[in-house]
Amino acid sequence: MAIGQGDVLATPLQLAMMTATVANGGKLYRPQLVAAVTDANNRLVERKQPDLRRDVGVTEKNLAVVREGMWMAVNWSHGTARNAALPDVTVAGKTGTAEFFDPDIPRDDKGNLPTHAWFTAFAPADDPQIAVVVILENDPGDGGSSAAPVAREIIRAKLGL
Repeated sequence: MAIGQGDVLATPLQLAMMTATVANGGKLYRPQLVAAVTDANNRLVERKQPDLRRDVGVTEKNLAVVREGMWMAVNWSHGTARNAALPDVTVAGKTGTAEFFDPDIPRDDKGNLPTHAWFTAFAPADDPQIAVVVILENDPGDGGSSAAPVAREIIRAKLGL
């Protein structure tokens, strides 16, 4: 089995955590919803610190190979995620198309099951600030044509581009 091939059961949150871990050099952090707590006058009461769960133990050399592949998916002329590219920041990502079975949704003319379009990314590729996952349920496209443009706009908004 390789990335994107075979039976993979993962939630969008798990995929976002994996993407952030690859981007940050192998550190797996506990997800958190709150960065800071302020009072009614908008004064800082508490700043939440990231909670490191563990180092995943993958060598920097191997992580660099994965990051390069993710960079190529978006920035190489034959990459599957070219629709995630931005002119002002370099994005790295991975597309996915997940088949699923639903007895109420017929197979297509070629006998293929319906699909969900996935895309996961981080940016900027050289100094990651954001990891994002987009899943479009029962989408007739694929991760590169359908989900990647959505992620591009999320990244654009988050980074203020």
